[in-house]
Amino acid sequence: MATATIKISHDLEYKHWLSEIDFYNSELANMQHQLADFIPTFYKKDFAESVSHFQNRFIYQREVIKILKHNMKQQENDIQKLQAYPTAKLRDKVSSKHLRLRNDVAIFFDLFLKLKRDFSDFLA
Repeated sequence: MATATIKISHDLEYKHWLSEIDFYNSELANMQHQLADFIPTFYKKDFAESVSHFQNRFIYQREVIKILKHNMKQQENDIQKLQAYPTAKLRDKVSSKHLRLRNDVAIFFDLFLKLKRDFSDFLA
């Protein structure tokens, strides 16, 4: 019974995270387009460094998204194993990995919002 509860609550949380991550991924694409549109309007050495800085941050965020999605998929696989072979050790592993994943997702969301604020300030 506890195994089914873990699966349902984790599945709901993963779906929510994936939905938000997909939204942030599209936001990254929008910011990249804004940056590309902004470049021809004004160019200085300091400006070029800022453009490069944001491009690097966008690349980093995309990599974090890939890692988070991979880790969520691995966790889903572990939950499937737990459904088939419900052991205390596997249940503890799934719970502990879930808490780490929750923390990683929260950090990503915070860093992404900071990136978005910084980028908006840059464009202003």
